[in-house]
Amino acid sequence: MNSLETLKAFRVFADTLNFTHAAERLHLSQPALHTRIQELSKSLGSQLYIKQGRQLQLTVQGQKLAAFAREIEVRFQDFRRDQPDQPLRLAAGQGAYLYLLGPALKQLKEPAQLLLGGAESVRIGHADLAVGPRPADTTHLELHAFQKIGQVLLLPKDHPLGKKRHLKLKDCRDLQLIVPPADRPQRKLLDSALPPYQVAAEAIGWELTLHFVSLGMGLAIVNSFCPPPPGFLAKPLAELPGIQYQVILPQAYQRPAARKMAQLLLKA
Repeated sequence: MNSLETLKAFRVFADTLNFTHAAERLHLSQPALHTRIQELSKSLGSQLYIKQGRQLQLTVQGQKLAAFAREIEVRFQDFRRDQPDQPLRLAAGQGAYLYLLGPALKQLKEPAQLLLGGAESVRIGHADLAVGPRPADTTHLELHAFQKIGQVLLLPKDHPLGKKRHLKLKDCRDLQLIVPPADRPQRKLLDSALPPYQVAAEAIGWELTLHFVSLGMGLAIVNSFCPPPPGFLAKPLAELPGIQYQVILPQAYQRPAARKMAQLLLKA
């Protein structure tokens, strides 16, 4: 098995983290695939995956190798002029797709895969570029400032706070808020900045949050690009730091389609 085929085999395994499914895609037997990946691991002197309970998980070295394997495949496809390029793979959050990326996507004339994800999708090679908040770890990434988004409190038009000209964080004390789960960046920001508040519900994604707000389940602090539901106001919270969205590219090989999309985004 040559080096390119070995890398492809590992890339398929890394995508599935399942020897049976990967072997089926590669038209290999499961023992043959397992042997090849073990030989690859031995030749590199690095453990490429570990078992966590019933699940397989890539090690840091495995993630790096998977990203390298995907990059090599993309470079090879882009080099072959007689073959159509692989579609552009863009990763972003639901809110960014709904409220930020529309103008640039309308101008894109090439096929694209629109994935849910962020900076990590670029780092491990699942996406060619991403749009999202600045990641804590910028290793191997190239970042360009895109748009800075403020934070607003959604509340009914007849709510007492709606009469205030300027809201302060102290005004949020004891409010019933719809918030993301505890492990999400927005929740961590709220927990660190707000006075004590009550959790009315937890929701993943701005659309679900807006839906719960419209049902009267509670108030919510959301990115300023979110349109308030009918009958609600969006009151800015200037004391909360804005979120700087970034266009995120790999530092190494950047596909021409990714650079073109980045230019469209930064001009939008």
